[in-house]
Amino acid sequence: MALKRNWSEIGLWILGKRWRFRVAGTSMLPTLRPGEDVLVVPVNPTTQLSPQDVVICHHPLMPHIRMIKRVSEIFYDGSCYVLSDNATAGSDSRSFGVVDRQLIIGQVTSRLL
Repeated sequence: MALKRNWSEIGLWILGKRWRFRVAGTSMLPTLRPGEDVLVVPVNPTTQLSPQDVVICHHPLMPHIRMIKRVSEIFYDGSCYVLSDNATAGSDSRSFGVVDRQLIIGQVTSRLL
C-alpha cells in the first residue's frame, strides 16, 4: 500500500471522518518515520481488511497501548497477524501472537506531509 497525501482524505479529516495519528518509534521504518502523522479511518467488525493494510490496533497484552502495524494475514475468525515493517524494532505478532479483530480500531489511509 502506498501511503501518500490525498486531498480528499484531508477533507474527510476536516469533516471529522478521519482521525489523525502520530507515529512513535521506528517499527514501521522505512514506510513511516517517527513523528510522522497519518490519517486513519475508524473500522468496525464488518470493515473488510486485507493483507498489506496498515492499521492502528491495541496491543493484545497491554490494551492501553495503541500501535501501528501492517496486516500480514487474516484468519477465518477475523483475527489478524500484524507485523512491523522494521523487524528489528518494536513488538508484533511474532512476539505476542494474533490480534483479535475487535482490537483493530482504524485503517491508515494516507500520510500528512
